[in-house]
Amino acid sequence: MRITFSSFCVAASLAVAACANPATKDSKSADVDTHLVMGDIPASDPRELAEFKSATSKLYQMKEKAFRENKVDPIVKRFYAANVVSVGPSGKPEVGREALTKGYNEVVPRYEVKVEPVYSYVNGNAGWDWANFRVKPKDPKSTEKPFSFVILFLWSKVNGQWVSAGDAYVVGEFPKTAAK
Repeated sequence: MRITFSSFCVAASLAVAACANPATKDSKSADVDTHLVMGDIPASDPRELAEFKSATSKLYQMKEKAFRENKVDPIVKRFYAANVVSVGPSGKPEVGREALTKGYNEVVPRYEVKVEPVYSYVNGNAGWDWANFRVKPKDPKSTEKPFSFVILFLWSKVNGQWVSAGDAYVVGEFPKTAAK
C-alpha cells in the first residue's frame, strides 16, 4: 500500500485526535464547550520510544556521515521515502527523491551537519522528531557563520525500517533547556 505524505499527515492528525482526552464539563467550567477542548496526546510507550530513538539516531548518524563524505545517495535513498515531501523557509515544497537530490547536490559538498533531536514521539508505525539541525561550512576559510534550523522529521516504519516521509524546517533553534 502506498501512503502519500498528505494522507500520512491526515492519518496522524486523526490518530492523535482520537487518542486525546477531551475535557469533561463540570459546574466550574460550564462556559467551556467540551467538544472543542482536547487533552494532551498520549505518551509514547517507553520501550517503543527507546527503539524509535535508537533507529532514528542511526539514520541521523548516517546522514551526518554522508555530509562529511560528500555522498548524496545515502541521504536521498535510505533516509527519505521515495515520495518524500520537504518544506523549508521559502515555503516551496520539494516532492520526491529527485527534487531532494538537486538540493542535496548543492549543499552536501559545502556543509557539515549535526542533528540533535529535542522532542520525539512514536505510536506504532508513525513518529516524529522535532530537532535542532546544526549546519556549518566545511571550508575553514569561509566567512559564512554556522546556523541552525528547527526541523520536524516525520517518520514512517515500512517493512520494519524507519524512513523519513518528510520534513519541514525554519531557521532557528530550540533552546538548550528544551526537554529531551
